[in-house]
Amino acid sequence: MRRQQTTDSTTEAHNGFADRHRAARDAVLVSQRGRLIEAMVECVDRKGYPGTTLTDIVARARVSRSTFYEHFANKEECFVEAVHTGVDIVATRITEELAQLTPTADVHARIESIVGTFCETVAAEPDFARLVLVESFKVNQSAVDYRDLAVDRFAELYRAFYDQARQADPALPEVSDELIALIPDAIGERTRRAIVSDGAARVPGLTPLFVDFVSATLGLRR
Repeated sequence: MRRQQTTDSTTEAHNGFADRHRAARDAVLVSQRGRLIEAMVECVDRKGYPGTTLTDIVARARVSRSTFYEHFANKEECFVEAVHTGVDIVATRITEELAQLTPTADVHARIESIVGTFCETVAAEPDFARLVLVESFKVNQSAVDYRDLAVDRFAELYRAFYDQARQADPALPEVSDELIALIPDAIGERTRRAIVSDGAARVPGLTPLFVDFVSATLGLRR
């Protein structure tokens, strides 16, 4: 009976995550602009950026060329906006899942939420994940810069949560901003390698490893 209750609870949590993810995704991609962005992502995943043409994008989005030019100056601008959208979806999902925690949730729960949500969102959005973590480095520096800005924001979250943990446990060591900044960098790079070698579906399986890595880096006792 206990095992069945655990399974039911896990399924309910997964379904809740999926519902919240669909809602966040639809809010971003339901417009014509969103359809063009999604078409760009899908075309790049299938053909690569150099092989993707404007004809491919508008056909996939089922809009006219004139509609495309109402939103974007060219293919490159659409690509950059697609990177922005992918990053924003991940950031939104992390914020939403953190909000599901109780106000008294400890640093371990918050770290597990950040890492778990990141990994699950990568798996739920494999095309966006590849675009942001793999293709952006091949195409456009401004896309890479936005991705790096998002990584810095994640580092700020780890900083804030660790500072809260130190207030509760002054015995925790001081950790520099530079060291904390390496955490999302390392997780992002290992995720990129997993996507390239095994596909985005493998990434949630890395969650325990990533959580252990964060905890060890910050000197947190479990």
